[in-house]
Amino acid sequence: MASANQIKSLIEKVDKNPEYKINEQEAKGFLSEIKRITQEDTIDMPPLVVIIMAYINMIFPELDEVKVHN
Repeated sequence: MASANQIKSLIEKVDKNPEYKINEQEAKGFLSEIKRITQEDTIDMPPLVVIIMAYINMIFPELDEVKVHN
């Protein structure tokens, strides 16, 4: 999965940047959500899409529980 490798690279860059401040609980939650989405990804989404989806899922967790009915 190319997108998973790109996301991992981005996370490593952010982790090494001393100017980026985030608490540990926020980071773990966000990374966990990114990991979950990447593992479930069957279409190899671009990294930015995965990051945006993870962010939206963290802000609006109730949306992750919504089921689409056709």
